Amino acid sequence: MTKIIKYSILIMTTLLFIGCTSGRGPELPANHLIDGTYIDIHSPNSKGWFKMVHSNSQVVFARKGNTSGESHIARVDFFPLPVTKTKKEFFDFIKTQTSKSSNKERFITIEYSFEPSEKRSYLCAEAKQLSKDKMAKTSPFSTEEQFMQVKSLFCKDPKREGAGLMIGYSFRGYAVSKSFDKEADSFIDGVQFPNIH
Repeated sequence: MTKIIKYSILIMTTLLFIGCTSGRGPELPANHLIDGTYIDIHSPNSKGWFKMVHSNSQVVFARKGNTSGESHIARVDFFPLPVTKTKKEFFDFIKTQTSKSSNKERFITIEYSFEPSEKRSYLCAEAKQLSKDKMAKTSPFSTEEQFMQVKSLFCKDPKREGAGLMIGYSFRGYAVSKSFDKEADSFIDGVQFPNIH
């Protein structure tokens, strides 16, 4: 569980490079509904996105940034969630996991925030992080220093006991994206359980 959350909130770096350079399918229409999941998942509402992964545990989209070497990732992950009896236990657990850095030598945390979210009827918490990646892989043979922005919504699955859901959006580039929050919120809002809001 710890590894899943740490990967989701921080280490999208491998996909941020590989996802935009190899193994991709056809470009998806904006706001395209993905078949084969019990939750409604729409691709981001913009052009240039490809579906990189589609399995029982995750759906991952990727697109190149406006500048060479920059990239975007949007993803939905399902994970086992330990039993939490109260809202506080749930929030404390998610906060503890998302605040852990996996590689302090590589990543410098510039900003981090965590707060309960009231946007949905089921239990959710939002984590947001701005980091500097000192070894961002921008080509098969080179690494550079880049910023990494991540915004994720962690929720208790309202349909399955002992299950969690992470909806995340990330950008990696040479400068902080001013449109990041708008793009992240748009994707997160496009992932919903049918008839549950």
